[in-house]
Amino acid sequence: MKKHMFLWFLLAALLTGCNFASTDSVERKGCSGEDCLLVYDGVEYQKFDTELQARTGKIAETENEFQYRLYNHDEYITSGNSITNQFRIMKRVNEQLETVYEHDDNDEGIFPFAYINNQYIFSIMDYSEENQQFVGLFYLNEENKLEKLQTAVNDQTEKIFGIGVSGNNKMYTLLFENGVQNLYETDPTLSTFKLVAEEVNQNISTYQDKPCYVKSEAIYCGDQLLKELKGGVAQAWVLEDKYILAVDETGNYQLMKIESDDILFSGKSFIGFEQKSSELIIFSEGKMEKVEG
Repeated sequence: MKKHMFLWFLLAALLTGCNFASTDSVERKGCSGEDCLLVYDGVEYQKFDTELQARTGKIAETENEFQYRLYNHDEYITSGNSITNQFRIMKRVNEQLETVYEHDDNDEGIFPFAYINNQYIFSIMDYSEENQQFVGLFYLNEENKLEKLQTAVNDQTEKIFGIGVSGNNKMYTLLFENGVQNLYETDPTLSTFKLVAEEVNQNISTYQDKPCYVKSEAIYCGDQLLKELKGGVAQAWVLEDKYILAVDETGNYQLMKIESDDILFSGKSFIGFEQKSSELIIFSEGKMEKVEG
């Protein structure tokens, strides 16, 4: 408890007077019927018809509109356009996404970065120049306004490109160094960076609060091998600290137990997964599979 309180006061102390206002209007996107669930396919939220067992369309009709969510924490996500930016923060309310904040600088993008002491932290990137630039970390307050955290400026922060994950109030991010992505542990002030792994992809999850990543057809957590993977796996996640979901480049997938070689589900045409309070749902074309969360 003392540690949690300390982190809360640390975040509070880091807040500065710089803030961005929330939106006055409410925009909602997503499902409108009872037989519909939202599913994130890795780049966009799709609507999935539970009767047809198929996706029926994207939540955004605009071309080049993509969404970004934080692993294990998707109450707040961000959405933006790869051409015009126009980023916003949206809150998930059941099977709909409601806009709570619209960014007023279309040269910038906003990305979920960490979830620390029950608070969402977002990174802002500036795209006005040829090379993207890290602007800083921001905290969404109770009034749905972004307030900037006071963070260090150093060689490492200049290499942040928006991606983050967190576990047990620890923050991890990818830095782009010498043409590859390296995974580091850091802190809310960005004053310390500890190398975790080199040359990893953007598909990061956590297991027992350690960052997990795919490398050489295996999934590692921290510096330890968790499990060998087969079949040209392109992406893999640790889910609920009990399962590994592995997907290859053609969309074939397997859900397996960590503690054994048991395969619970397998199939083709993978769409995405959703973690509910009591269950994990795997979506694919023509099929929706559930396992206790």
